[in-house]
Amino acid sequence: MFLLYLKDLLQLVLSPLHGWEDVSFDGYSSRKLLLYGFIPLMAVTAGSVFLESLYHADTTFVLLLQQAIVTFLKFFASYYLACFSFSLLMPLCTDGNVSSNKNHTFIIYSLSLLALIDLLGNCIPMELSLIYLMPLYALYIMWRGLRYLAISFSGVGNFLLLCVFTVLLPPYLIQLLFGLLIKYQ
Repeated sequence: MFLLYLKDLLQLVLSPLHGWEDVSFDGYSSRKLLLYGFIPLMAVTAGSVFLESLYHADTTFVLLLQQAIVTFLKFFASYYLACFSFSLLMPLCTDGNVSSNKNHTFIIYSLSLLALIDLLGNCIPMELSLIYLMPLYALYIMWRGLRYLAISFSGVGNFLLLCVFTVLLPPYLIQLLFGLLIKYQ
């Protein structure tokens, strides 16, 4: 299941419109995607924090462990926050029925893109400005999911605001908050 999940994720990165068509065609249960795809990806991303010890000799194990825990928790908490927000606000964006399985699947793949960006940033020994621009590409990929979620023409603006404030921003805000707590303890 994990390899099929990664295949769909790669398809989303390479061709977002066709990627969402593949996700729709595959029709995986969001629960299976969460358990066998997203949670292992979060664990790998959190584990990749320890690569920093190879590049920076002044980092301590305790600090890296705290960063790894924050990395895992920021995606975990963001998933549930986004699911709650989507369940409340998606009726404003669609004309028809709202599918909770599709909403959860959309959130899982969207947050997975952000986890891949973190994974890539953790594997590179230097700070790249391009890494900070990649969430904009993730937003573009989410925008290409309009047809997948059956977003109405009048609901596109609400949908994009929903994506920004409930999927994109929470992981970064959670990391900023915990980063400040870790820094000043």
